[in-house]
Amino acid sequence: MIAMRALVAVTVLAALPLGAQRTGDRLIVLNKAEATASIITLSDGKVVATLPVGEGPHEVAVRGDGRVAVACNYGTGTAPGRSLTVLDLVTMAVVRTIDLGSYRRPHGIAWMPDGKHVVVTVEANQAVLVVDIEGGSVVQSIGTEQQGTHLLVMSKDGTRAYTSNIGSGSVTMIDLVARTKLKTTTFGKFPEAIDLSPDGKWLWSADRTLERVTMLDAATLDTVRSLPTGKFPNRLKFTPDGKTVVLSNAQSGTLAFYDVAKGRPDGEITFAVDSSLLRPQMLGSQMGSSATPLGILMDPSGKRAFVALAAMDRIAEVDLAKRVVVRLLAAGREPDGMALIRGR
Repeated sequence: MIAMRALVAVTVLAALPLGAQRTGDRLIVLNKAEATASIITLSDGKVVATLPVGEGPHEVAVRGDGRVAVACNYGTGTAPGRSLTVLDLVTMAVVRTIDLGSYRRPHGIAWMPDGKHVVVTVEANQAVLVVDIEGGSVVQSIGTEQQGTHLLVMSKDGTRAYTSNIGSGSVTMIDLVARTKLKTTTFGKFPEAIDLSPDGKWLWSADRTLERVTMLDAATLDTVRSLPTGKFPNRLKFTPDGKTVVLSNAQSGTLAFYDVAKGRPDGEITFAVDSSLLRPQMLGSQMGSSATPLGILMDPSGKRAFVALAAMDRIAEVDLAKRVVVRLLAAGREPDGMALIRGR
């Protein structure tokens, strides 16, 4: 066991107020270039709070009750991050900062079913951590032995996790009950985007160097088929019914659709670029004049998705039936990871 205390302890999660004014659905958006989290009300598209987090935040997860969020502070190109920021979504305040000590580059994250722990990838350490959020400590490290353990997706029952390992061209399956690595399969060159089908049968992962998305059997990690993508595929999500995969192509500036049952591409939309909104990016000039779609958040209704347009500091709300952008929501500088805060 490894125990490292939090650097900051502002309040106790268990003491959060039980009564709160009813709110509608909100987005929490991490803004990489300014180290903040924006809270946006979806009813009117307004930013109602901007909270500080660590440098280079990438991914965020909201607890099932909608009261607590945890952001992974990945760091910058020259300064690896090593912390998590815990946010109280009722009082809109930072609860604590958890120092991960020697573990660096936290990125992918998911809450465990107990609502007390999260699992977090640490890219620089080739591992997945189990972190006690209320206690502010790392309780276990599960090694992947793969370079660049980056993104993470968890099964619905919380018993398994899958990671994309961008440096090793692989994905890893982890048993979260026994807290051990089960299997690793190498199938690409630089896989990043990853998601698990709602029924838990299929794992899809996109390789941003080879420009292809691969469908794997989630039980065996055997490759079933591979399909072409646009340039620099970055994130992908299944629709809640499992029928469609949507994938952001950062350099192409597109959102691609795939028919899961037929195993083929099923169209795409291109995000219009407003040159007046374009800003320099942490990714540099490699994205060209693209709107740079990155993070994707799927609405549980399956009717819409939210896509972070990092180059324009906007979130695109996409109608999935009509496949059109219905509005742009202002965020902070260079938005990426998002999560939904359900209304209470």
